[in-house]
Amino acid sequence: MSDRQRPDGQRTIMILGAGPFQLPAIQRAAAMGLRVVTVDYLPENIGHRTAHASVNCSTTDRAGVLAAARELGIDGIATFCSDVAVATVGHVADALGLPGISETAADVMTHKGQFRSAMRAAGLPTPQACFGANYAEVAPAVAALRFPVMVKPCDASGSRGVVRIDTLDPVQLAAAFDAALAFSRGGQACVEECVPGTEVGGDAFLVDGKVAFIVLTHKRLSRFLVSGHSLPTHIDAAAQARVVAAVEACAHALGYADGPLNVDVMVCEDAAVVLEMSARNGGNGIPELIRYATGVDLFDAVIRQALGETVRFSPYPTLRPCGSLVFGSPQAGRLEHVASADAVQAACPEVFSVFASYRPGDDVPAFTHNGNMLGYVLFDCAQHPYEAIAPRVLQALALRVVPTDDEREVPCQASS
Repeated sequence: MSDRQRPDGQRTIMILGAGPFQLPAIQRAAAMGLRVVTVDYLPENIGHRTAHASVNCSTTDRAGVLAAARELGIDGIATFCSDVAVATVGHVADALGLPGISETAADVMTHKGQFRSAMRAAGLPTPQACFGANYAEVAPAVAALRFPVMVKPCDASGSRGVVRIDTLDPVQLAAAFDAALAFSRGGQACVEECVPGTEVGGDAFLVDGKVAFIVLTHKRLSRFLVSGHSLPTHIDAAAQARVVAAVEACAHALGYADGPLNVDVMVCEDAAVVLEMSARNGGNGIPELIRYATGVDLFDAVIRQALGETVRFSPYPTLRPCGSLVFGSPQAGRLEHVASADAVQAACPEVFSVFASYRPGDDVPAFTHNGNMLGYVLFDCAQHPYEAIAPRVLQALALRVVPTDDEREVPCQASS
């Protein structure tokens, strides 16, 4: 643990995660005059450089984080843009009497099988599903499902290990189940019926059990990979109202009344089905996109709520159209080139933010799930539609990856 002295009376917030996705929130907390403690198992992560104190500990180590929180005398705890630490936030908040989601609610939210069971018990629409530690255990229940089905790790995000199976094929199902288990920290996978409809993503904030703020996005998908988002959403006002009602009902069923939510919802003709829900902000630049579109700083809201302050949202003007492009490589290799932010903005003046996870010379993974993305670009869509800008952004990135086995160049991958 490293620490810097704090002025008397300065409040302390502990932020779980110190990577590039957490950096904007860490910087925001420091700018608010708070003493910032970061927790991450990678001591070289960039967020530690802004923090006043850092703890070398996994964000999933509930006992270790709680011990550090007690020793440092924190006033609040939060995490941003990642699921893995949400339950630890709940564990510490429960133990120290701090604002935040309960550990029980966090555990249910971050486990797909338990979330489906909880929604069914509450009488809320949810896909029929079953889950377990091996395929033989769930095979009888799978046979009773309507196909097609989705096979997913119970406790992973970012499309990791997600496979669609169209028919009751035991060999395919067993292979997909094993593939999903490889991404599960707790060693369980879920098989669930597909829900027809239009999928939207979104970030919301609850105050006293009601959605005080929400922005829904047009979720751009390439099969199960999220290749980008655009604002405003493409669903009408009535469908948006169904989403809000569904989110509030699900949160109420879990006893979660105050704080952030990142949601994935399937909008049907007469209903909205919450597929995923987590008590944190979205990743891939979503909070920055929302701030550009609305002027609302969700990082600020999360930090204030974690410290016990009352969070209020003023009405915001009509959403400024904008979008994001998530990019990656179709196969693993060595990154030879990716354009600088200045070069991308020069080629595409609509761009206002560029984030790259890797630098030339780095070995990069194949873009098989969103955890393997190479970066994202945020851009204005006020003058031209998303579909016209995204291909130009992709071209401007000029990303080249050379496979390490045969030295063939591989172009960048994304879908709009």
